[in-house]
Amino acid sequence: MSLAIVDACFLINWSWFRQRNDLLNLFTRLVVPTPVLVEVRTERARSYLAELVVSRRLLIAPRVQAVDQLALKLFEVIDAEPHLPTIDPPEAYALALAKHMRVPLLTDNAAPKLATRYVEEVKDVEVLDSLDVLARLYLSTRLRSKVEEFMRDTGVLFSEGRLRDYGVAP
Repeated sequence: MSLAIVDACFLINWSWFRQRNDLLNLFTRLVVPTPVLVEVRTERARSYLAELVVSRRLLIAPRVQAVDQLALKLFEVIDAEPHLPTIDPPEAYALALAKHMRVPLLTDNAAPKLATRYVEEVKDVEVLDSLDVLARLYLSTRLRSKVEEFMRDTGVLFSEGRLRDYGVAP
């Protein structure tokens, strides 16, 4: 069974993607920490969450004291680094839970991904954004069209440099 922790921005973005269920070809179950749930406010994203729960593809992780302690430490360390973007408490909790469970974190926020480069405590955590996930889901022959479809559906734009890294720059 392949698990991944999911944060709110990723869930919200994927709730708009017409091929959103392809995500389940990569991860059989998604885990949403309870602190992240309060950030999911749109009807579309909540409906997507409900679909995942009903299909038994989404698990809701309760707060755990050990994870809370690591999340607080990460929040303080990341926010103290001027070269890192700020991280909000639910993101820090999701990153800490990914570390605790030794599974990837799916997020479209920059702070957790950058933290894995500079913060010792989370250097071993795999953080994937939507472009990383799309690249794992689709063969290079289909990747360009799926990335374009994702950007149209969600309004998320990827930098030219990142698109070039994956060989799908216009």
